[in-house]
Amino acid sequence: MSNQVKSLIASFRYAARGVAYCVNNERNMRIHLVTAAYIVVFSRFYDLSVAQFALMICAIALVVAMEMVNTAVEVLVNLESPAYNSLARIAKDVAAGAVLVCAIFALVIGLLLFWRPAVLLKIGQTLCANPVWGGLFLFSIPLALAFIFIGPVRIWRWLARQKSER
Repeated sequence: MSNQVKSLIASFRYAARGVAYCVNNERNMRIHLVTAAYIVVFSRFYDLSVAQFALMICAIALVVAMEMVNTAVEVLVNLESPAYNSLARIAKDVAAGAVLVCAIFALVIGLLLFWRPAVLLKIGQTLCANPVWGGLFLFSIPLALAFIFIGPVRIWRWLARQKSER
């Protein structure tokens, strides 16, 4: 395998490691991912055009990417300025503000695409009338909350401990 191909594969591995770091260490990233998953699942109830679906995916990707940039800024600032520094605080606040701007943009896009009371009622009726879908939805809520507030690494460690104790 050529060095260029090895270098390309390595760059993808490094990028995946960066995504994994954010997912494992940043609660807000996990909030964005859970929200995105629910949005994508429930978007099936809507008759979105390809352009609308693409806009939804772009809004999700923008928020997730900005959360990753925010994490990178925070890590670099902490590395350079471990003690409190007002300029470090400003850099972190501005990066967090960029995420907030993108999240508000995504929320507005979501409201424009999904605020249809008739469809929302249909979703509720479907979940209540179908025990499988309703049960899956209810089962997903504690899993999503555990993913957000505990994190995947601690969940896997706990599961491994449970398995080894058997």
